[in-house]
Amino acid sequence: MYTTLAEVRIEDLARFISIFATAGAKMRARHGSLGASVLATAEPGRVFVLIDWPSEAAFAAFRADPEVPGTMASGGALAPPIFTALERVATLPS
Repeated sequence: MYTTLAEVRIEDLARFISIFATAGAKMRARHGSLGASVLATAEPGRVFVLIDWPSEAAFAAFRADPEVPGTMASGGALAPPIFTALERVATLPS
């Protein structure tokens, strides 16, 4: 599994979630996304998104898809996300 963390500057959280959960979900699914989580910060207009992919190639295909930027913009993204690749090294119970 390949996991990415995206920092996204947005106009409005409700608008972002609405598009992320619908049109954005279709875009991610097209490239094999295994799931995503949106995390809001105390700073308005800033969210982090964790997305699991089956491989780095699947993520690269998502990034190269010419429809993705328009979908992100329709959700109120103010600029392209800043992506960081992550490696899960442990998942622990409570």
